[in-house]
Amino acid sequence: MSGTNRSINGQANEANVIQIKPDIGYDGFEGWGTSLAWWGHIVGRWSSQEKLDEVMDLIFDADKGLGLNIIRYNIGGGENPAIQPNTLRPGGDVPGFQPEKGLWNWRADEGQRNVMLAARKRGAAISEAFSNSPPYWMTISGSVTGAEDGGNNLREDCYEEFADYLTEVVKHYKEVYGIIFRTLNPLNEPVSSWWKKGNIQEGAHFSLDKQMKIIKKTALSLQLKGLSGTAVSAPDENSVDETLEMLHGYDEDTFNSIAQINTHTYTGIGLAELRELAKVKGKKLWMSEYGTGGTEPHNHEDMSCVMELAERVVSDLRLLQPAAWVYWQAVEDESAQNNWGFIHSDFKQGDSQYEITKQYYAMAHFSKFIRPGSRILFTDDSRSVAAYDSVNGQLTVVVHNRGDQRQANYDLGAFGADGSTAKVYRTTERDNLAESELFVRNNQLTVKLEPQSVTTVILSNIAIRTS
Repeated sequence: MSGTNRSINGQANEANVIQIKPDIGYDGFEGWGTSLAWWGHIVGRWSSQEKLDEVMDLIFDADKGLGLNIIRYNIGGGENPAIQPNTLRPGGDVPGFQPEKGLWNWRADEGQRNVMLAARKRGAAISEAFSNSPPYWMTISGSVTGAEDGGNNLREDCYEEFADYLTEVVKHYKEVYGIIFRTLNPLNEPVSSWWKKGNIQEGAHFSLDKQMKIIKKTALSLQLKGLSGTAVSAPDENSVDETLEMLHGYDEDTFNSIAQINTHTYTGIGLAELRELAKVKGKKLWMSEYGTGGTEPHNHEDMSCVMELAERVVSDLRLLQPAAWVYWQAVEDESAQNNWGFIHSDFKQGDSQYEITKQYYAMAHFSKFIRPGSRILFTDDSRSVAAYDSVNGQLTVVVHNRGDQRQANYDLGAFGADGSTAKVYRTTERDNLAESELFVRNNQLTVKLEPQSVTTVILSNIAIRTS
């Protein structure tokens, strides 16, 4: 059947056949990731190497786990030791490498470093460094948690010093560990006004003019140190619309100083506009942070966060079309009693114990089957996204269904898949990646979608028709 069966707003009903057209999509997908703040600081110092290896496999191993291949390493600022009690949440007290002016401590941040090295051993080859706050002694408030009023907190005489701090860490990891951070971001949700002294995490507000200043200082510092393998990314705003607002305010020198646009997608509607701006400016575009805890009380089997995650991934891939999609922190603090994260462990206890959450399986539906290098394809149904791996001849379709049971009918004529057997993986309230098989008949595949479910369909050893 033709595209005339499409329904309004891209929502397909059971009578429609959903088209998957290889010529409609985008290339250059680099993969999936997670930041290492704050869980790396805790998990990386577990006493049990066996338990640490288990969690590393679950997150980064492509066969045993999620296969996340991108890591965002947090260069900690390090809180002022004179502030007692320390207000930072468990894990949030990431040690800085320069506890005071003129003094460097390269033994700091052992936990996060251990996780980064373990992730790289398991195939996480792309690394980005980012900062939440300058070291406390460079700040106006004397604290990495923010300014008294939520305004700019980097002292005017410390912009070059802060850039030097960040790039010196990049240089150290390159020289000592052979790790080349491909990008370095001196900012994190910088235009937000919630970074106030006494906060429970590191954070720093940078107004538009201050963002441009630190971006240019950081790019120059990388250049002066010969760190040509590392470029600047920015601005990592909380909202897509805030990212657009900042980028529209950047002058030409600032844009020339960055190689990659980073945005979070917690809120905002300008995904397509940001995508087009990145194309016009010739910049790589990352969805560098998103996380969700759903709407229900603490429960490792919560489905509301599963549906929110699946809906966000599909929407971002279809509208934003990022080169990478990065979750906030893969491991969350059990003592916080929320539903964020793929794995929970008590950060206060630090006892090498953990539990897998339902959201872990939701992420697996995407990261385990849509691998780096795949071409992301769009369908007629806004609730599904597809990907084709030409090297392995694999077509992947992921679809979410928040409502009642329905079925989705996919036209696979462009792939010559008639007679093929598809593997189906389904996560519902009762199932976690439950596997079954379906047969392709007349180049069509009919998939039953359970209520409150995420479903992944895999077709192997097929090729795109050339005529």
